[in-house]
This record gives sequence, C-alpha cells and structure tokens, in this order.
Amino acid sequence: MYKVWIYITDPIWNNEFSYQERIELWSTGKIFVPPLIQGSLDDLEEWSEIVFEEVVNTTLISCTWLKHFVQITYEWIPIYIVDNHNHVLSFWNQYRLTVWSFEHITVFHIDQHADTKDNKEKRITNDTWWDNIEDFVQTKTNVGNFITAATNSWIINKVIQIRSDYSLQQLWTWGVELWSTIVDIDIDFRVGKVLSQEDIFIIKSLIKNAKLVTIATSPYFIDQERAIKIIKELLQ
Repeated sequence: MYKVWIYITDPIWNNEFSYQERIELWSTGKIFVPPLIQGSLDDLEEWSEIVFEEVVNTTLISCTWLKHFVQITYEWIPIYIVDNHNHVLSFWNQYRLTVWSFEHITVFHIDQHADTKDNKEKRITNDTWWDNIEDFVQTKTNVGNFITAATNSWIINKVIQIRSDYSLQQLWTWGVELWSTIVDIDIDFRVGKVLSQEDIFIIKSLIKNAKLVTIATSPYFIDQERAIKIIKELLQ
C-alpha cells in the first residue's frame, strides 16, 4: 500500500477543489501523494511537493507536506501518519480485514471537522473492492467526506465525534469502550489553541488502548511545522 509516489492530475479527489480557478491562476493542477515508509518520528521530513491547493479570495494557496507517509509503532500500537485526512481510510480498511467480519469497530474522531459530507459514490462497489481501496480513496473521496464512505462501505461501524476540549474531557470522564477501537486524530483540532497537559494525557491514554491510530497533519488547515511539533508531543 502506497508503495510509490504518484501525482493526481485529474480534477478528482482532493484535486477537485477550485480546480479551474487554480488553473487560471497558473497552478499546475496536480497534487502529490507520497509513498509510505516504516520508520520513526525522525522521518517526518519536510518536502516541497504540493499536496493540497485551494483558492481564497482570488489567491492561490498551495500547501506542501512531508516526503513520506510514516508508519511507526508506539507501545506496540501501529500508527500511520498522513497529510490529507482521507488517506486514513486505506488503513482503517486494512485493519477491518484483520478482524472477524461481525466485529464492531468504533472510531474516535478527534478533529475540528466532522468529515461526513455527502459522498456521491455512496460506498465501495464491486469494481473497486477491498484490495483496490487505495484507488478508491484517491479518486472517489476527499478530506470532507471520507467518513461517509467508511460507514457506507461497512469498514467501520460507529464514529464518536470529538470536536472540542469539552467533548474530549467528557469522553474521558464517562469512560469508553475500547474494544476494536481506532483513534483518529486530525492535528488541526489544535488550530488557535494550546495543547494542554490534560489534552496530552487523555489522548495518550486513548492511544495506548487503541488497536490502530491514524494521524493527519491537514496541510491546508494548520501550519505543518506546528503539526509536527504536536505529533511529537503526543507520541514522545
């Protein structure tokens, strides 16, 4: 999965946003998808390729990320770090294939966005079945609707949205069922906010009890230097 880097050049997936406006502003009209490596936090290496573009008030905003997606292990828990958030769907599906078909999978989605907008593809169809999930993710989902695709395709069963400090703290206060749990973190949940020691403690505790952790740096939504710093605070 993600064995080689590619460019998305068609107006699909995350490359669909403001595509024609971008072209008119001299954009190349393509975005980069890096390969996945197994490594450590030291492999969060900055890179110059554009992975997300938008137009804001007639200004072209081109966002870069890192050279690789990185798979690490934290206290025996597999963690995948990506840029655009919809890539995590590939790894959720990979985990789904390792458990019993009837097993209930819950995702704790720590994010400032719900990521549940309508997905016109509705669900994975027979011509893009499980072994082609990467292609499905890259051509038929985007950062705003990949959870819709995940639930419609029965990759996951339940999503618990954690979109505020209050909901994060209440989750911990009430206690949670951690069987077959995926902890999914979009680093943009800290935009304009301080990462408190309480936040770190709660999130680390969730991570330690998860079966799988996915993290997105969301280049368009948060400064990537700060994103890397937050990831290291959570995982070191």
